[in-house]
Amino acid sequence: MHITPEKIKEAAEALECTELKSFMFQEPTAGPLTKPRRSSRSTGRSTRRSRRSSRRSHRSTRRSTRRSHRSSRRSRRSTRRSRRSTRRSRRSTRRSRRSSRRSRRSSRRSRRSSRRSRRSSRRSRRSTRRSRRSTRRSRRSRRS
Repeated sequence: MHITPEKIKEAAEALECTELKSFMFQEPTAGPLTKPRRSSRSTGRSTRRSRRSSRRSHRSTRRSTRRSHRSSRRSRRSTRRSRRSTRRSRRSTRRSRRSSRRSRRSSRRSRRSSRRSRRSSRRSRRSTRRSRRSTRRSRRSRRS
């Protein structure tokens, strides 16, 4: 369809008789509903750039998430290790305490037993002395 000056005039007359003319000459209250499109070349470039930047940001987020995962793993490992070491140390301290208690007990027992043996040896000595005395006395008494 070819645009001719006659058709333009007809369209203008049609506009005059409607409300469109008043609408056209009003001050715009809001901005355009759609963004003005750029030329195809510039849009291609911008989309490429945006794609690149989005890829980069995606990569960097991946990297950062990987790093955070790694660090969290490391921290978990280290906490586990520290827990293990604390458990081991507690065990060892318990064992050492037990062994020291045992050794104390055994030393006490040995002391007691040695005391007992000393006492018993003393008693036996006394008893032997007494018995000797008594035998001597009895012999003396028999003689006289």
